[in-house]
Amino acid sequence: MLSSHTVALHADKTYPQQKMSRSSIRASIEVRQSAVRVTVCVPSVQAGGRVIRYTGGASAMLGEREKTVVAVIQQMVDWIDNHLDENLSVNRISTKSGYSIWHFQRKFVQLTGLNVYEYVRVRRIINTAYILTRSRKLILEVAVENGFNCQASFTRTMRDLTGYTPGQIRTHFTGNEEGLEKILRALMNPD
Repeated sequence: MLSSHTVALHADKTYPQQKMSRSSIRASIEVRQSAVRVTVCVPSVQAGGRVIRYTGGASAMLGEREKTVVAVIQQMVDWIDNHLDENLSVNRISTKSGYSIWHFQRKFVQLTGLNVYEYVRVRRIINTAYILTRSRKLILEVAVENGFNCQASFTRTMRDLTGYTPGQIRTHFTGNEEGLEKILRALMNPD
């Protein structure tokens, strides 16, 4: 019998219960020595509760004028994180930013290495992979909670971006933290 603080995902693996929510995973824009990178932080199930950081993007160099743009992009990354369960069109996000669609997309790609549409897809897949490997939620439930219209759309997107279906992610990467890390790093740094 498991305590109320654990959840069994496989017969041979028991993990501490973690709240399975979008708020568990956070993205940010980091500026280091005038270079910009997007970083997604994912809590680990390993003992000690370390946070795994997946950094990707174009590593754009910043001029003085660009610092304001970085602040706006960071606000939009935070806003996207909090609205992944909603319909997020490029138009809606750019309107929220206050920039034109063309300018916002250009700056977003420059700073993150992904266009807005790709970024939203990657963030949703990171969230769903995390939840699938750490909970027993139904695949459809995970899909809908993360902004997918249906399980077929979710499965297609997951397979396109990772090479695995949601069921395969759950089967092969629950308890395989290193394998999951490899997939999530590849998502943040597409070829």
